[in-house]
Amino acid sequence: MKNDFINDDAAEMHSILRSASCIKRYDSISHQLLSELLVAIATEGEVVGGNNRGSDVLSPKYGKIEVKSRILGTDGPFPRVSLKPHNIEKADWFVGIRWTRDFQFHEAWMLPKSAASTLHAARKQGSGLAHITWESWKAGPGAVDLTSSIRAALSI
Repeated sequence: MKNDFINDDAAEMHSILRSASCIKRYDSISHQLLSELLVAIATEGEVVGGNNRGSDVLSPKYGKIEVKSRILGTDGPFPRVSLKPHNIEKADWFVGIRWTRDFQFHEAWMLPKSAASTLHAARKQGSGLAHITWESWKAGPGAVDLTSSIRAALSI
């Protein structure tokens, strides 16, 4: 199916890359990077950059923050946040952000390490990966709803 639009997609991508000022500052643009930028804005922090294996944003108020970005519908009928052991080891807070399929911001919730660790331990698989349901994530002890702060940052 992707090949049906290959010429149009190449032209559109080329146009975006040539016209987007942000591409000069970042080597790629994705919902993951946008999520990190928005969490940095919401927590008055900064994007650390690179693959820090456990923290994406450094905030004076919250410390090291790991950001997990998902698109609604891509994780089947059970929306989730997935964490690996190295995420738990290195971050102080964890943010789950959800986007719609057409990249409209949906919602974002932040959990302290204590809550994320408990949820991770309860759902940990043999590989160490844990899929935490979105409802459990939002209901975690100490959960902070970042939705309104991120909507304000996006001016929506």
